[in-house]
This record gives sequence, C-alpha cells and structure tokens, in this order.
Amino acid sequence: MSILYCLLLTILLWTGSYTIYLTCNHGLAPNARLQQLLRYLAASIVAALPLTITATSPLNPTMGLCLAVAGLWAVTYPLTYHLTNRKSAPDYDHQIDPAFAIYLFGWLSAMALYPYMRWVIGILSFVVMFICLFQWVYYFTCHTAVDVSGMKMLQETHYNEIIEFLRSYSLWRVIIVSLLVIILAVTCIYIPVNYPTHSSYSWWQHIIVIGAWCFMTIYMFKPHHGLLVRTGLFQLYQIVREYVEQNKSYAAEQQQRLATLNVRSLHSSDEPHTLLVVIGESASRDYMSAFTKMEEDTTPWLRSLGSDTEHCILYPHAYSCDIQTVPTLEKALTEYNQYSDGAFYTSCSIVDIAHKAGYRVHWYSNQGHLGAADTPITLVANTADVAKWTHQELGKPQYDETLIDFLDEIDPAKRNLVVLHLKGSHFNYENRFTEATRQWGKPGSHDQIVNYKNTLYYTDTILKKAFDFCTKRLNLQAMVYFSDHADVPDRHRQPNFEGFRDTRIPLAVWLSDSYQTTHQERTKAFKDNHLRYWTNDLAYELVCGLIDIESNHYRDENSLASAAYRFSQEELMAMNGKIHIVNDKY
Repeated sequence: MSILYCLLLTILLWTGSYTIYLTCNHGLAPNARLQQLLRYLAASIVAALPLTITATSPLNPTMGLCLAVAGLWAVTYPLTYHLTNRKSAPDYDHQIDPAFAIYLFGWLSAMALYPYMRWVIGILSFVVMFICLFQWVYYFTCHTAVDVSGMKMLQETHYNEIIEFLRSYSLWRVIIVSLLVIILAVTCIYIPVNYPTHSSYSWWQHIIVIGAWCFMTIYMFKPHHGLLVRTGLFQLYQIVREYVEQNKSYAAEQQQRLATLNVRSLHSSDEPHTLLVVIGESASRDYMSAFTKMEEDTTPWLRSLGSDTEHCILYPHAYSCDIQTVPTLEKALTEYNQYSDGAFYTSCSIVDIAHKAGYRVHWYSNQGHLGAADTPITLVANTADVAKWTHQELGKPQYDETLIDFLDEIDPAKRNLVVLHLKGSHFNYENRFTEATRQWGKPGSHDQIVNYKNTLYYTDTILKKAFDFCTKRLNLQAMVYFSDHADVPDRHRQPNFEGFRDTRIPLAVWLSDSYQTTHQERTKAFKDNHLRYWTNDLAYELVCGLIDIESNHYRDENSLASAAYRFSQEELMAMNGKIHIVNDKY
C-alpha cells in the first residue's frame, strides 16, 4: 500500500508542479512546455525515491509538513510575479521554482527518515515557510511581487527603520503577527518531533536514501549552477549583491578617476567662503507652502526666503529621478544619470569636482552609517575630507538638529563645500520632529498627514539654522536645497512607481550678493531657468555650475546654472527612463 501511495505522490508532485508552471507563466513555447514536463517528471521520481525505497507512507504528518513547505515554495514567487505582471509582460518563464520545490520535498523527506534529524527539519521548514509568507505579506502590502527595487530597499533598510515600521502599527497588530510567527515556528518543530517515521531500514536502503539525499543536496545548493541560486527570489538577491559588489570598486578606482579629471575654475578666488548643499529626505513640494498654496504654512522660512527673488530661486517643476534614496542619490551625487551612458562606480562625484576646484569638503549625515561599502551614498561621502554621521541608537529617534553641531568644526578660513544629508520626512513621521516644533495635531497623534506636515515645518527650522550659521560664521556664498524623492503620507511607502506624487520634490537655490557679483552669468542662468523642468539626477551638474568650472567630466548644457540648459519637460524622465515627466498631469 505504501508503494501505491508513493506512486500517487510522484504523480502529485509531477502534475502539481507542472500545473503551477503552466498557470503562472506567459508566452511559453511548445518546446519549453515539453522540456519542463520531462524535467518535473524526473525530479518527482528522484524526490519520491527515498519514501518509495523504504516503503514509507507519505501520509505521515511530518511528510505532510514537508509537502506543504515544498508546495508553498513552488507557488509563491511564480504566482506573486504572475499576479503583478500578467497584464504588462507578454512573456516570462519561471521554471526553476517548481523544480526546486520538488527536490526540496525529497530532500526534507529523506532527512525525516532519521529521527535525529527531526529538529533540523522543523527549523528548516520554518525558515522556508517564513521566507514564502514574507513574500505574500510584501505582495499584499505593496501590491507587487518582490522585485529588484524591493530587494534593494530591503537590503538597504537601516535597523532603526525596521523598528519604526513596526511601531507604525498598533501594538495589538504587532502582538498578533508575532504570535502567528511563534505559532508557525512551534508547529514546524512540533510535527517532526512528535510524529517520527519508521526508522528500521536495511543497509542497502540506507545507501540509496543517503545517495539520493547527497545528489539532491549538490544539485540544489551548489554555488553557481544549483537550483536554489536560480530561483526567482535568489536571482533578485544575486542581482542586488552584484550591484553592491560592483559599486565597491568605486573607492578602488578613485585615483584613476581623479587622474583623468580636469577642472578649471572660471572665476577663481582664494577668499574663504562656503557653499552649502542640503539634501532633504522624502519632502514633497505638494505639501510645502513655499511651493504650493495651502492653509498650513508648513515652510514659513523657505517661503519668506523665496519671496526675495533677487537672492533666492524656487523651482516649481523639480522632480526626483527615482522614488528610493539610494538609486536617486547615486545619480544626483555623480555624473551618472538617465540621459547618458555610464555607471555609478566609474563616475566622478561632486566631492571629486570640489576637491579639484580647491574646496575642503565636509559631509554630515543623519541617515545612519551602514558601512563604507554598503551604498553609493556612503561611498561618495567617504571621499570627503570630513565625513561624519550622527550616532544612531537602537529604537531612539535622532533629530536633524544634531547636524548643526557639526558646523562648529568647519574652518571659516578655508574654502568649504558643506553637504548636510537630512533624515527629513522619512517615515515614521512622528519620529522626525521634536514636540517643541509641533505645529499641528496633539502629542501622541498618529495622523500621518498631520505629522508629515510637522516634519516639513521642522526641516524648515533646520534649513534656517544651517543658513544662519553659515551666513554669520562661514561666509556663505550659496545654498542649494533639494530632496532625494517625495513621499505620499496618506499611504504606506511603495518600492515601485505608483504616480508622480512620489517624485515632486522641492528645489531652492540661494545666492549671496558677492556670489552674484563674481558669477553674473551663472546667476542669470539660475534665475532665467526658474520655470524650467528638472530631475535631480542632474544635481551633479547643478553643483558643478554653482562652483563655476569647466571640466571634461561636466556637461554645461545639463546644468540649471547654464544658459545652455537643454532639457524640456518632454525630455525628462524618472525610474531609469521608464517614466516620462510630461505625463504628470496635475
């Protein structure tokens, strides 16, 4: 009878995996269908071999757990991808996940034949099911399958952001989810521990089972061509890892970049002064009173500064090139952009340009230092003369006003480029402003829109403090403020583009009297271009124009500081050229 059950199990594995394959893929050629039909048949025979050769019934609860784990893996990535892309992608073929799931069942069930492996099976089952269930939670939360953007976001998320994300939900929800995870873990361990299989086998049965298990282990997990590394989720992981590894060469190639970098200052001056670049976070001009007529005065200082049109230019048509911090700033900080060939790790940065132009560069960030090689942002920052990050304590908000303390260490007798990277309006909003600066809502309020407006007001106070300090102490000649991307406070953060509200950012440029006197052409261009459309992957060129240089790594026609600025609304893009700004109808 057990042999019959194993035969039925083989048929179930075969037909089930093939059904998933046909259902969750588009544009399959006839030869591809036949190939996978045979692949899954061979896999099913091998996977069922340990149970067949030992005459073990697959109806044992432990075997049921192994089958459930394999089935969940087989369906999760192909189905979430299919649900996400079935209307937009004409063809896709995720053939490996069902194949891996078949072997996963055989691999786990072979181990289940040995009582001393019961705890191992429980732990492995929990890990696999947790990975799969996480993908489903991600899908129902973000309305998309995990993709490259999502994988990047997951790998680049700071531990404090995870804590804040959990705190954004009510305590009872967090408790319920935690209990469900605990129940899942206990169930996965309880079943194999309390429902062992028969373990009295002859020597030849042991040899066949162990041999089959070793074959499946090698076939599934070998480093470069195993099934696991070719499954959908792990391919995404590998893509992001390769991206990170590739970017590590940025620091190694710095000397080579600098050796070929030629910079000539068009209006050189040895007079000590400071240029200030402030990079905001998640600030949307739709909610900023300096850019949008609204009842609440969310940015009173910037609005007041902008009214002085002789010195301050507000750009109402500025957009972010992406909706995540890292892919945005890897372009904004370097010559790498959507409109020319190149890559981040071979590109010169604003730090490189400033050094060549004779500036001492100070980089101060409240974003959390993940390590010198973790993101393009930290890679660029660490090439500055001074690069410092605020101290991030576990579960404790660190406010942007801490950055102002760093300004005391800047030498006013030098020519300085100062970069402040704010935490700004990054979710969770209620942790981004002090109660002393709260303008709307009551303490303890979880109203996302109200708290978002409070974050913008708080950022406005930080801009004022930085501006006042640099003006009084550091001979401020010019200030640039822009945000990495915008945010939509009435919905959870999304990893993929869901409308232009995520891209409408502030851009402001302030120029002193002395700067305007010595850089008249640049000043005129900044003012004449105030209604032009712009994406922040051109921030590198903006800063180059502000410094007023010529370089073999600077295209003047890409800069708002140039009369030759070439971009129209129709030409500008976002999301690596996939989205056209001209389609923003508002």
